[in-house]
Amino acid sequence: MRHLTSTLLAAATLLVATSALAQDEAGKRWPVPDVAAPGTELVMELFVTISAAVTVGPSDYGIRRYIPITGGRFVGAGIKGEVLPGGADWQLGRADNVVEVNALYSIKTDDGAVIVVENEGIITPQNGGIGYARTGPRFHAPQGKYEWLNKTLFVGTITPASESGAVIIRVFKVL
Repeated sequence: MRHLTSTLLAAATLLVATSALAQDEAGKRWPVPDVAAPGTELVMELFVTISAAVTVGPSDYGIRRYIPITGGRFVGAGIKGEVLPGGADWQLGRADNVVEVNALYSIKTDDGAVIVVENEGIITPQNGGIGYARTGPRFHAPQGKYEWLNKTLFVGTITPASESGAVIIRVFKVL
């Protein structure tokens, strides 16, 4: 019994010391030289027209609504075209005032390629405005010229356009 008590005491001391060391050495234990934080590069800007929100109402996790996407246009490096009507931005207004967004729509390039866009993220309203709005767009492009969209990680921003009934979505490639 005495040996068991000594062993448990030693193990507890080692655990506390290891935990303190791990907290003090976070980020230093496995140094990775010459690795910079990822940067971003603007690859596309979309001007998306929308119609009035349709409120679904209170649901299991908050207030649900959707905003129909009615059209628009986009332009970027080596890519441009139109936002096709028929998509929607499905939203969930949570109790903590954060809005989860989940948009699904299509864009069509000037040379005829149709690309599906899934754009999920959050909006944290501030001072009566849109505040913090970040998304993680995913593209589903056909093989060929635009398939690089399927193989790249993106982050996006959402900003209300100066004219009502539209938003501007900026898409950045994570380098």
